[in-house]
Amino acid sequence: MSDDSELDDEQPQYDIYQKKYQLLLERCDVLQQDNERLVNRLYYIKKMVKRRKVECKFIMDRLDSHGDDWRNAPAPEQDIKPDISNLIKPPTIKVEKGIGSNSKVITDKSKKKVKKKPTKSEKPERDPNAPKRPANPFFQFCQEQRTIVMERLNSELKPGEPEPSKQELTRQLAIKWKTLTSEDKQVYVDMYERSKEKYAIEMDAYNCKN
Repeated sequence: MSDDSELDDEQPQYDIYQKKYQLLLERCDVLQQDNERLVNRLYYIKKMVKRRKVECKFIMDRLDSHGDDWRNAPAPEQDIKPDISNLIKPPTIKVEKGIGSNSKVITDKSKKKVKKKPTKSEKPERDPNAPKRPANPFFQFCQEQRTIVMERLNSELKPGEPEPSKQELTRQLAIKWKTLTSEDKQVYVDMYERSKEKYAIEMDAYNCKN
């Protein structure tokens, strides 16, 4: 009986030690994971430090090659952001006007390049005998509906009001175009496709003559 009682007394104590052991194992696992993260972080920090040393040496060698006395330069007392406004200058624009010319010359002194805007006189003149390109579906719609929309706008004018401008007419045509169904728009698309085929045939004939 005494042995059984002693075993019964030791069992709760054993359970306590078992729980402490499990808790210690879990704590060791957590510490092990933290250590692995720290080792990984140290590895990347070493790489960053090594790269910084290489970049610093490169900059120091370049400064030495240019004869810069950077070693004797006084250390700044506080962090001061460098003023780079003078380093980046916008391109200067020089406008030259001549007889029958409205050319604009943009000179970028930093790149030593000159860009010249082409003028109308420099564009090749189009042969008046060459076939004209067909208008897209919207413009074909405008050509057909322009007179109708203009008459409607004039009928809606109140006494003393000016006639509608070209911008207003185009805006009304665009509104009317948006209200068309896909089937109605397809009519003008088909007209455009036929005009394209006709234009291609006329261009072939025109190129053969020239």
